[in-house]
Amino acid sequence: MTGRRGATLLELLVGTALGLAVLAVLTAAVGVAARMLVASGTRAESEDTAQLAMEALLFDLRRAGWDPTAAGHAALVEARDDGLALAADLDGDGAIATDSEESVTWRCVLASRRLSRLVGRQSLPLAEHVTGCAFRYLDGDGGVVTAPVTTADIPRVRAVELALRLLPPGLSHPTSRSLLAALRAAP
Repeated sequence: MTGRRGATLLELLVGTALGLAVLAVLTAAVGVAARMLVASGTRAESEDTAQLAMEALLFDLRRAGWDPTAAGHAALVEARDDGLALAADLDGDGAIATDSEESVTWRCVLASRRLSRLVGRQSLPLAEHVTGCAFRYLDGDGGVVTAPVTTADIPRVRAVELALRLLPPGLSHPTSRSLLAALRAAP
């Protein structure tokens, strides 16, 4: 018998079909990996956003009520379910400038799915895709002070809690964070 040279048409077709099948499997695997990478990035961004919002609120709560001249400025100016307003005499002049960082307001607007921080007159969106956002106020014994807190009851508030939930598009489980922080005691 003499040796065969070359390949038959059938062998070429089988080889091509096997190569295409391997290529299809690899393409599907790359697609799944890409979707997982995008979901992981979205989850990480959501976690970072929620954590940064909590850190910003903690920063504001820690300096709220700063009153070096003992002028009697309250840390908490307004307390609602969907937000709060804080004050601090940061420059020590005995007054709160409402158009500066001495006046900070936080607002949860679920209709637009946004958490915002208003510093003076400047609005800074902190989080998008907000599906849950609620402030709670506690007295010195840990009891809840019902919001909206009246002007007469604001001095009773000793701690603020924020519960935040974000659900960006493409994620099936929300990112949730909460913070409970004490306010500076009035002089």
